[in-house]
Amino acid sequence: MTIFVQVICYTGLFTSNNGPTSEESSAFNHEYGSWASEPKASWPAPSLPKLLSDEYPNDVTNEEASYITIIGYVGNICGGFIGASFLDKIGRRRTILLIALPQFISFFLIAMSYYVFELLYVARVIGGLGEGMALSIVPLYVAEIAEPSIRVGSCVAINIAALILLALPVIFLLIFWKMPESPYFLLMNNKHDEAERVLKFLRGKSNVSDELNTLIKDVNRQMSESGHFRDIFTIDSNKKAFLLVIGTRTVQQLTGISAFSLYIQILLSNATEALPPQIGSSIVLFVQLIMMSLSTLFVDKWGRKPLLLFSTGGCFIDLLIQTIYFVLKEHTSVDVSIIDWLPLVMMILFVVLFSLGLGVAVTMVSSEIFSTSIKSKAACLVNVSFALGMMATTKFYQVTADEFGLTVPYCTFALTTFLGVLFLYFCLPETKGKTLEEIQQELKGKEKVSNTTEKV
Repeated sequence: MTIFVQVICYTGLFTSNNGPTSEESSAFNHEYGSWASEPKASWPAPSLPKLLSDEYPNDVTNEEASYITIIGYVGNICGGFIGASFLDKIGRRRTILLIALPQFISFFLIAMSYYVFELLYVARVIGGLGEGMALSIVPLYVAEIAEPSIRVGSCVAINIAALILLALPVIFLLIFWKMPESPYFLLMNNKHDEAERVLKFLRGKSNVSDELNTLIKDVNRQMSESGHFRDIFTIDSNKKAFLLVIGTRTVQQLTGISAFSLYIQILLSNATEALPPQIGSSIVLFVQLIMMSLSTLFVDKWGRKPLLLFSTGGCFIDLLIQTIYFVLKEHTSVDVSIIDWLPLVMMILFVVLFSLGLGVAVTMVSSEIFSTSIKSKAACLVNVSFALGMMATTKFYQVTADEFGLTVPYCTFALTTFLGVLFLYFCLPETKGKTLEEIQQELKGKEKVSNTTEKV
């Protein structure tokens, strides 16, 4: 589900008593950019059944459909590198604006694939470029602008839906055009006066001297580190941060969330007759959207680690129950028709539990834990790992579900999710209530610094 909702909530847009501030509006508009790329990412969910039906003018096999689903992640990987290369050169704002271009081209090519089928593969890769850029930029940008105290099924033909979605990147360009640059990037380029103006705009205050001075010190110290790719693996604090983020992102994917999201209609059609798959998948995706909206309200109250443990543990129990159901249905003579509704209900509960922690807190941890000097490069590599994880879990689901039924993928995801609970419990530190600089000092094994203002 969309990062769009997450970032609005990060900056307190849903909890502000006085309406949105300038920084909240900035986060809203920026998140719309990620949202504009999201239909590309979730496009296969309602589209796969249509691709495999007689409605689509070209014959598509299950194997071809699986590659149409995962080939977008190739562009995702490339997009991460492109985003990282532009991030510190042209700034966060301009890099974010670039996201609209590949999304526009992607939807146009999807519409044209009715006439030239191969364009569908090209469209997915190009769309993946935009998604990869968004994934590598969104957490970083929001962490840098956030104030201390805050941090449905397709009913039309595929080509018509794609033409309608062309409007999203255009709307994004219009609403984000006047948004400010990140004060971190401005300080990295010694533009102190401009950084001060941006901070005043974001915070809605006339005096931001204390925060500005703190940011200058933090940025100068972190930028004193060389910031090469090799520093991610040779400096202990960077290496620890990188492994922690890779680990949490891997846990996120090993729940099977990408496979479930992309194959939701086909999954429900094979698992239950309680509701038509189009209606069931729409309910699941709607619940996921609502929960993403609400979940960030609990992150600062409960903390990142407790919320992640609750979310991951809940997903494990949910997947275990579904595994038992599919074992009974596929490998025994037990009549489970009386509980035919169970897969749909448990999938709804799964997205609720996932959204509460894994869907939001993982992104927040990723945005908080890297030093300024390596942020863009580390985000790029994390995005590569994330895309590979999505490719692997999605393809694994398709192959095992086709060959062995739903028992094998569900059992596997339940096991890997349990291992994820152990990783989070023993390895992940809590970042709630700490400044970005304090997190860096903690990773280095030093006492946390005081008198800083940018709490996360």
